[in-house]
This record gives sequence, structure tokens and C-alpha cells, in this order.
Amino acid sequence: MQLQFREVQLLDLWRTHHPNKPVPPEVSNGELKSWECVHDSQVVGYCNGHSATGEILGLSVVSDYRRQGIGRRLLSLLAVSLRNAGAKRVWLAAPADPALSAYGFYRAVGCAPTGEQTENGDEILELRSGDGS
Repeated sequence: MQLQFREVQLLDLWRTHHPNKPVPPEVSNGELKSWECVHDSQVVGYCNGHSATGEILGLSVVSDYRRQGIGRRLLSLLAVSLRNAGAKRVWLAAPADPALSAYGFYRAVGCAPTGEQTENGDEILELRSGDGS
């Protein structure tokens, strides 16, 4: 299987899909970063985040492509992009339910609980520097 990992140029994507809408500041100033995984011209996974805050905003892999290292690689590539853009810490909010696959996944790739929680009860996990590879 030939997978391609590439950084997404969100400004170009925004202008293509929203030609009549103003560009949000975080898109135009490059604070939002995104990586995707492509197989046979189909996007099979993506990961995006905000370099000013270091927050991972989303990570998704199509179910047929899971358990192949795609999520781990996307997270690692994005973490490097965020840190290179000045993020002091890379973190995300995730469900605190051990029965959910995300719970085990994030811990397996090096995310550690910080003790913080969101208003809806999700826990804040931090990707330690050098982890996620």
C-alpha cells in the first residue's frame, strides 16, 4: 500500500472551498496546521492543530486504515509542525473513558494526562517533546 503524508495548505483549501467568504485570521496567518494521509488519491486520515496554543484540534483515520500507524505518524508530523511554529506544549482534549479506543491510542503514542479537564469532562493530555513518533 502506497501512502502519502503531506502538509495541507489551508489557505489554498479555504479559498477553493469558500471563495466568497472572508478567510479566518488563524488560516491567513498560518496558525492552523494540518497534515493528511492519502492513498490512491483519497484522503484516509488527517490531523490538525493550532500553533499558537499547541492544541491538537482533530485526528481521524478512516476505519479500514486504522492500526497501520497512520494516526501515530500524522500526530507526530503535526507535533513537529506545531513546535517548529512556536508551540510550547502540544496537547489535546480526549475522552477519559478507558473503554474507548482513543483512550489507549493517545497513551500508546506518548500522551500523558495533565490532571486538567474540560468543562464536559474530557481530560487534557500532553504529548511530551519527542513522543508521537
